Amino acid sequence: MFRSFFGRAALAVVLAAGLQAQRPPVRPAQKALRPPMGIPGPKQGVAIERWYQMAPEQRQRALDRLAPERRRRIEEQLERYQSLTPEQRQQLRFRAEMFNQLPPERQDVARRLFRQFNQLPPDRQGVLREEFAHLRTMPEADRRARIESDEFRDRFNNREQRFLRGFADLLNPVQ
Repeated sequence: MFRSFFGRAALAVVLAAGLQAQRPPVRPAQKALRPPMGIPGPKQGVAIERWYQMAPEQRQRALDRLAPERRRRIEEQLERYQSLTPEQRQQLRFRAEMFNQLPPERQDVARRLFRQFNQLPPDRQGVLREEFAHLRTMPEADRRARIESDEFRDRFNNREQRFLRGFADLLNPVQ
């Protein structure tokens, strides 16, 4: 579980770096963040930071009001967050900001892709993470050519190809 948390974090860093150049204006509704139910990701990192920054007594009172399962999940996330270095926490904040600047439809696509990524075997996650890092550095035309190449089709199965195409589509500026 700890490993998949950092796997997700690494993938989100790759995605955020690719999205940085296409920052749409911040919408006021994006200011109020709520942790999504059962969907780990950039928004949740910011919510966990808020829990982390609460005074211990305030945090305890808030935790006491939660349902047992929700409380357990938040406590686990707090422990993971506390284990991060200050640099990793800063990266988490940056990724959350980038994610929140995506239009809601693209946020939904990113969430779906993260869920698909987390269902892949760990060894394939690493291969896909490397390929995505490579794709995000390419101009759009080169990225499309790479995705349509025989080498790409030979290296990745259909599910992995769909996943990489989905993330590549997120890199394209909103029309």
